[in-house]
Amino acid sequence: MPKKKGGRKAAAPKKTTAKKTVKTMPLSKIYDSTSIYITHPIRNYEISKKFYEDILELPVNLEIPMAGWYEFQLPVKGAMLGLSQYREESGEFKPANSLNISISDVEKAKTSLESKGVSTSDIIDYPDMVSMISFEDPDKNNIFLIGPPRVKNSEK
Repeated sequence: MPKKKGGRKAAAPKKTTAKKTVKTMPLSKIYDSTSIYITHPIRNYEISKKFYEDILELPVNLEIPMAGWYEFQLPVKGAMLGLSQYREESGEFKPANSLNISISDVEKAKTSLESKGVSTSDIIDYPDMVSMISFEDPDKNNIFLIGPPRVKNSEK
């Protein structure tokens, strides 16, 4: 045991068993508001890249082939679409539920996609709410383009 000045023995440090208190904080206070990710599983990056880059005209933000991770910038600041390369050891391939993107004109979007060979749904109108189309990427992930309503309640 160490000695204090004057030759007396120093007291041994006390062992404490007190638990460290961790202050909890609501998640709403710790969210990082700089970005949000939506992830779609994919089977073939080159095919998916062509679809998202050439047809949907989304810029590539990040490519990490060794990790099977690819990102595209969505048309909302900080919103990203992550494409995750499917691996057979992960089990059965299952497409994602959907990606929904707001647009200003559903008719123009439908015409643009169809001119690029993409098969879309008919325009679905929810009076006074939205008008939208749906289609699938090469891996059967659902995508909805949602715009302002073309139909007013008084018109239906």
